[in-house]
Amino acid sequence: MTMENARVLNQKELVELVLNNQTVSISENVEFQRELFITEYWRLLLHDLASKEHSEGVNNNIKPVRIRKRTLLQYLDTIWPELRDEESQNTTDVISSVCSRLEQIGDMVRLRNGYFLPTPLRLIELPESQYSVVVGGIPTEIIRLLLPDAKIAGYGRIIENQKIPDTVKRDRGWWQEYTNWVGWKPTSLENWVEMQIIQLSSSGSQSIQGFEEFEVFNTSGNRKNNNRSLWINQSSILDQGTSGTWLCKTTDSNKRYFLGEFNDGHLMKELSITDKDTRLWLMLGLRVYNRHFPVAHWNNNYLKVIPQLPRAIERHVLIFSFKQNAYEYYVSEQFHNHVEQLLKSYGYQFPVRRRTKDE
Repeated sequence: MTMENARVLNQKELVELVLNNQTVSISENVEFQRELFITEYWRLLLHDLASKEHSEGVNNNIKPVRIRKRTLLQYLDTIWPELRDEESQNTTDVISSVCSRLEQIGDMVRLRNGYFLPTPLRLIELPESQYSVVVGGIPTEIIRLLLPDAKIAGYGRIIENQKIPDTVKRDRGWWQEYTNWVGWKPTSLENWVEMQIIQLSSSGSQSIQGFEEFEVFNTSGNRKNNNRSLWINQSSILDQGTSGTWLCKTTDSNKRYFLGEFNDGHLMKELSITDKDTRLWLMLGLRVYNRHFPVAHWNNNYLKVIPQLPRAIERHVLIFSFKQNAYEYYVSEQFHNHVEQLLKSYGYQFPVRRRTKDE
């Protein structure tokens, strides 16, 4: 290239150049480009600091290291100086978010006092899929020395099963069971919901209703008054004289959640629900149980789910996506069918046919 033709690379071209064909695709969304870049460089920094002797092997001499956001920004500054100008709350929030996602998919473990530990390299074969997940706190560039066809798909890395070397396929030391990686999930969602209802009936306390107002999660499918809100006021249940089991939350500053048993609109029993993931499974499970199915919509490459994904489902989805907020994810077109089939297996319905190009 002559000096006359020289030009400054835009952000997407810079990410493509630095990642050197390690990713399946790169979004046109600049925020996701930044997340992709920071995700890989967090792994690189963590691995470099935690490995005493890089050349001895990807899983040798690993020890916990302390990493501050400022350290990562300084590390990135050598490649992407513009981030120095963006050392704002937004950029530091992105770094914190990426850290949480890497921990959630299993690439690292967060320890106390700002210490992190990269996890060892392993493969997880996804059920009913052509892909396996590549997990571990190791830069993709190093992984590709062992698995040349591994690619960045979202926060995580994947490889097509047919492209895994035979020696790796035969060596079970590489592999981790999917159920161990993805974490707890009900074997049967509807059976699990029935067990929670039985527990409420047998162990729930008689409601003294020591709070003035509460809301119930909309799981009945009742479209009276065109109420499509996720949470509806208790008065709606009382007015309709509804009986059944609902997930409820108080509306005061000490918000608490409980499973409530109603008879003719009156709260009879309650069972406290303190675990967030249990709440998310109940939101999903009660909708499936009552045939008011959860929904998911594609808007080009953006996926919106209602209700939120429980932790185990989200861990799987995050491998193939970038998270925009509690309900929305960016998924490359290549992985739409995989993610859609996964969500359908948990009862999500896709009422609107998707479009496939970025906005």
